[in-house]
Amino acid sequence: MVSRQIHRVALVALAAGMVIAAAQGVAASQTNVTLEQVGSKVFCLCGCATTLNHCPHLPSECQSRAAIQGLILTDIRQGKAEAAILQDLTNRYGVRVLAAPPARGFDLVAWILPGFGLVLGLGIVVIVVDRWRRKIPVASEPPWEPPVDGKIMAAVEEEMSKLESSRH
Repeated sequence: MVSRQIHRVALVALAAGMVIAAAQGVAASQTNVTLEQVGSKVFCLCGCATTLNHCPHLPSECQSRAAIQGLILTDIRQGKAEAAILQDLTNRYGVRVLAAPPARGFDLVAWILPGFGLVLGLGIVVIVVDRWRRKIPVASEPPWEPPVDGKIMAAVEEEMSKLESSRH
């Protein structure tokens, strides 16, 4: 009884430590925001359909990339967290600038639909396999054997008895 209580206290302490460590990690990551981190989470709006970090155009050719990078660098210099920078970009350019849609409103469908499709597909596979298994006949009777002619059987037995007598 006492050992169970000790285990429970230890688990609670471990969980609390993990929460504190995670909170410290989030706080530390918010203060060290880089252009690379934010650039991988937003699209370049020049029409290349890639993230800002992977825009194939030269910086001198892509005005969209240069403008967004300038806004990100300004926000980083002001000490803003990554979430605040992304919110500023969303306010300025709309949700289309985000590489991953926010998990709210109609955009939530983009997060739920793949999981729903996976579960639905798995369910269909289970049903199909179950039906296939039911169609396999169960062998309750021995397989059919052709009828044996009595004359042939008598001749075979006679030959076998001759072979046995010749061995002994």
